[in-house]
Amino acid sequence: MKRIFSHLRPFLPQVLLSSLLMAAASLGQLLLPALMSQVVDDGIYQKDFSVILRCCVLMLAISLVSMGASAGGGKLSADTVSGFTASLRAGIFRKVMGMGHASFGHLDTGALVTRSTQDVETVSWAASTLSSSIISIPAMFLGGVILCAVPLVFVIVIFIGRKVFPLWEQSDAYIDRQNELMRQRLRGIRVIRAFRREPVEHEKIADATHVMADNIIRSNVAMQSLNPIASFFLNGAALVILYLAAVRMQSGASAATGGDVLALVQYITFITTGVLTASFAIVMIPHTLVACRRILQVLDLPDDGAEQGEQVRLEGGIRLEDLTFSFETDSEPAVRDISLDISPGQRVAIIGSTGSGKSALIHLLLGFQQAQKGRILFDGRDSRALAASCIRRQISCVLQKTAIYTGTIRENVAMGRPDATDEEIWRALDIAQLRRYVESLPQGLDHRLELSGSNLSGGQRQRLAIARAVIKDAPIYIFDDSFSALDFLTESRLRARLRQELGDRTQIVVTQRVTTARGADHIFVMDQGRLVDHGKHEDLLTRCQVYREIYLSQTGGEGQ
Repeated sequence: MKRIFSHLRPFLPQVLLSSLLMAAASLGQLLLPALMSQVVDDGIYQKDFSVILRCCVLMLAISLVSMGASAGGGKLSADTVSGFTASLRAGIFRKVMGMGHASFGHLDTGALVTRSTQDVETVSWAASTLSSSIISIPAMFLGGVILCAVPLVFVIVIFIGRKVFPLWEQSDAYIDRQNELMRQRLRGIRVIRAFRREPVEHEKIADATHVMADNIIRSNVAMQSLNPIASFFLNGAALVILYLAAVRMQSGASAATGGDVLALVQYITFITTGVLTASFAIVMIPHTLVACRRILQVLDLPDDGAEQGEQVRLEGGIRLEDLTFSFETDSEPAVRDISLDISPGQRVAIIGSTGSGKSALIHLLLGFQQAQKGRILFDGRDSRALAASCIRRQISCVLQKTAIYTGTIRENVAMGRPDATDEEIWRALDIAQLRRYVESLPQGLDHRLELSGSNLSGGQRQRLAIARAVIKDAPIYIFDDSFSALDFLTESRLRARLRQELGDRTQIVVTQRVTTARGADHIFVMDQGRLVDHGKHEDLLTRCQVYREIYLSQTGGEGQ
């Protein structure tokens, strides 16, 4: 919790000023009953209009000052909470953007969304209470120590707080579950409808919703029970005090006056309000602690460490030595004992069936994962001695899963090079065989793309991602199964343009198609995580059974 509220540190001057203003407002509220008592005792009882007038003018002035202080303190408090919330959300976002690739498996997308929205809102509520009431609540209920009911109320508060802690913890976990289920179902809605699985999916979400709602209802019922219980004890204590004051009024010369009783009633009201506000704030602490712990689960994830290491200029040479990698420590290696050599400017293809380890190899090259054995050398330098940002900055990559973002075509292509001109963007689209389509759109480069490029076809999404890659000036280009959605004619034209434009750059093409691989300078064949052979197309056809089987399955043996 201390680390979370460290984001309040830049706003400490505002918190201090807000607290002073709220303290001034509270002091004004505490002075009003005393002045009202004087109006009753010295003005009304003594029939002295000047006292009444003087006290009323003073009460009006105090009220105006108190109102201004309260408004100023409230404004500063709201600004402080807004800034704190923005800082906390920005911290979570920076962590998610910078955390290691392996960390993404610890928390799913739904959990990350909940932590940056609902959990932050819970913490911001606590910050708001702290900022606006840090002085006013103590000023209101410090006098409550004279009420014997106050200790009893706080015993009840602690009891309720301990009861609701596990309820909030479980309800928040099921909110994560509900969000992730909803997200998965929306993404796979066509498959669900195609297999008529709507009732089953409805039941899964309903179960998560019912558990979540049950825990929230139980925790809210427990928390809301505090108000009537505390009010009963506090009002009972106030009734006893008023009864004793009434007895004193009848006792003689040292008796309490009517003004004293009037002031006492107002002070008891203030004390009761302060105690109830403090009690509710305390009973919300368990929920705040749960939210802080969930946010820290994100903030404590290990960083990518992209800036740690040397920054050098790469020429494009790549060498893998006895590389072995497993996604899980006790699972079969995704790649095993891989050794290969790629010269600068060479165009190579890595071919293999699904699950042969091709994409895992690309993840290792990009530093998304670290091999358990062996090493990767760039221009003779061990990749572990280089900063990950150095490697990624000099590798332009189209990954297997195409990523298109909400925005314009210009914005999506310019992600490869933010300072690119429109002319350079058009040229990249021309290389990617997408220029004619973009020119046919009424808004051209300003055409708006929906989430994940849902208003584009699969081939258009792949070509847009290729345009984003080729606009980046890099010594190494990787195309991970980037032509699978293209027809053969479009792919042929695209590969010809890539050879022309990137002729002196290292190109690694990961594919399952023999027609894509055969034009490469060198072909590496993978099977079940191993590199089984490498060479030219004609040589592999004669000596490599795996490559020949892939070729025959796609061509039927024609065109050898």
